Amino acid sequence: MRTFMQNLFKPLVELLHWVLVNIHDALAAIGLSNRWTWGLAIIFLTLLVRVILLPLTWKQYRSAQAMQALQPKIKELQRKYKKDRQKLQQETMKLYQQYKVNPFASCLPVVLQIPVFISLYYAIRGAPYLDKATTDALANAPFLWLPHLGLPDPYYILFVVYIVTQMVSTELMMTPQTEKQQKWMMRAMPFIFVTFLYRFPSGLFVYWITTNLWTVGQQLLIRKMTPHPEILLARQAEKAKNKPSGRFMKALTQAQDQQRTKAGARREAESRLKSEAGIADDDEEEAATGAEAGAGDGADAGEDTGAQAAVDGAGRPAAGADPRQRAAKSRREASRPAKRGGRRPPAKRTKKRT
Repeated sequence: MRTFMQNLFKPLVELLHWVLVNIHDALAAIGLSNRWTWGLAIIFLTLLVRVILLPLTWKQYRSAQAMQALQPKIKELQRKYKKDRQKLQQETMKLYQQYKVNPFASCLPVVLQIPVFISLYYAIRGAPYLDKATTDALANAPFLWLPHLGLPDPYYILFVVYIVTQMVSTELMMTPQTEKQQKWMMRAMPFIFVTFLYRFPSGLFVYWITTNLWTVGQQLLIRKMTPHPEILLARQAEKAKNKPSGRFMKALTQAQDQQRTKAGARREAESRLKSEAGIADDDEEEAATGAEAGAGDGADAGEDTGAQAAVDGAGRPAAGADPRQRAAKSRREASRPAKRGGRRPPAKRTKKRT
């Protein structure tokens, strides 16, 4: 698994290692000792990554603000179409298109940081395709109270600082409309992460703490610069009138339209099959009813003929034979279904004499 990850992120690992080495050389050229150069190289690399991601981060915050302002409208749609999930999705997508809001924009900066974090791990710990001398120099370099950037913090100071900075940045990223359950999940994430990260190299904690401090300052600055969510939403709607929808939203809308068309065709086919099956069942029931009626009429005619012959031959029906035949005929007529409806007439109820 380790070899696979090293090869998967090889171009990015080599790029980050090259940047670290060049920053280290530049700091060493101005007279800084080895105790500071590699640690500061990681910090400057972190700042460089954050500057590159700044446009996406700005879009992330504006999208989060717009989503915050849209929450009342979304909840209204949820109440209106709570029994029709497909219609709810359709109307929600129309709402996003109307105000030019991308619900997935807030995830992109976080997703892009994951490959950087993994690649920096291998840039510090080393990989077969990296220069061994510079890799060993980085892993064994001290910084502040840390004896080696390639080993965990023996005093767990970075461990505590990471939790504090992560919680502060998380609180700043929350909005009043954030669900209570989601808030507690976000607050618990730092404690979940440290169970996996506490044995990681100190250099990675330096990177992550610098990222959190940048996020705190960035969120405070953006909050002062951006207007109120309602004003931002009105501006988004005004811009949306003259600006076409983005490719991502168009693709998402087309996918939902195709899914809705397939679902309609499937329901139509099912209803047609049910209708054809119902007609076939009616035809079979009528045929069975006709056959049963014909058989009963034939049996009745045979009995009537026999009874008439007995009357003609003996002058009267045989003793005891006529009541049984009449009773059998009455039972058949009572059990015979109607010609069209296929239902048996209700049996007559007789009260018992006391």
